[in-house]
Amino acid sequence: MAKRLIDLQETKGTFQLQGIVTGTSKDNFYKEGNTHSGKAMRRLSFGITYNSDKTLYVSMQGFEQDNVYFSKTVNKETTVDKVPWNDRFTYNREGFRLIGNNIGVTKMMDTNGNYVNDKKYLTDFDACAQISKNLKDGDSVYVRGKIDYSSSFDDNGNKRSYIKFVPTQVSLCTPVNFESEDFKSHNDFNQVIIFMGIEKTEDNRFTVSAKIVTYNSIEDAEFIITDFKLAKLFRNNLKPGNAIKVSGHIVNSVSVEQVNDDDVWGERDSMERIETPIKREFIITGAKPNTLDTQTYSISKIEEANAKIINANKAEKDFGSSNNDWGSLSDIDEDDDMLPWE
Repeated sequence: MAKRLIDLQETKGTFQLQGIVTGTSKDNFYKEGNTHSGKAMRRLSFGITYNSDKTLYVSMQGFEQDNVYFSKTVNKETTVDKVPWNDRFTYNREGFRLIGNNIGVTKMMDTNGNYVNDKKYLTDFDACAQISKNLKDGDSVYVRGKIDYSSSFDDNGNKRSYIKFVPTQVSLCTPVNFESEDFKSHNDFNQVIIFMGIEKTEDNRFTVSAKIVTYNSIEDAEFIITDFKLAKLFRNNLKPGNAIKVSGHIVNSVSVEQVNDDDVWGERDSMERIETPIKREFIITGAKPNTLDTQTYSISKIEEANAKIINANKAEKDFGSSNNDWGSLSDIDEDDDMLPWE
């Protein structure tokens, strides 16, 4: 694993989606290849339609490793075993569970004769294969995972920011029916943010500027508040550099312009033209005051960490890098198929 460049605590975010699978017939649904060092790798990407016309895509990638890790927790004390990669399917120490993803995309009959999800704990590498072999368009699933922020610069020095939704759980669930009276959309997130400021927009909404600390970078992020009272609480109680845990909904929208064509024979043709690609917004609907942190982060600490990142990136550009890792190990999730967020 690469040495961490900064010592600021990561500000982690998670998401949950429930909906209908789409995109499994696309070319990029599942791919196999090799890393620069020759290790086998797998990539996976598919969509989850969480409302009748709203879809979010999730993605996962994994590669062969030297070892995997199994853990057991007793009385809040955790023991971890390092196990060779080739032994990951045969290791069977009582009470130990693979640190990885909770995957339940096939069914089995339990001791009571009921069909239930066949839960498997898999590495990213194995989860990609398991999902690709069994998941299909039209399946109803519950997915949760972590939100991954990153950025890069093009040859002209322009910065591009990216957000990925990386599953740590994919489970079949009861059929989702958007037309049902009981239907409730599940497209939720929570995120620890470092507050930088809040501004009112022309459409009477509020834009929250924030920083996100990842394993080896500090990323810019933007959130939206539509509730005036909540926006006022942010403005009156938060200072730049304060951290707080927020929650809300991830929303996709498409900007469409109606175009009337006058140069026609006969009746006028009304056309729809998409002005911009799909726009994804994080709408904050709440925050937890007891998570307010005024000590861990500050403008000066962020600037110091950014300086380290810039120097490290310059050194890597000048001298190259031998790192072939793809980030760090993820935390263990609970194994409930449908564990609600509090």
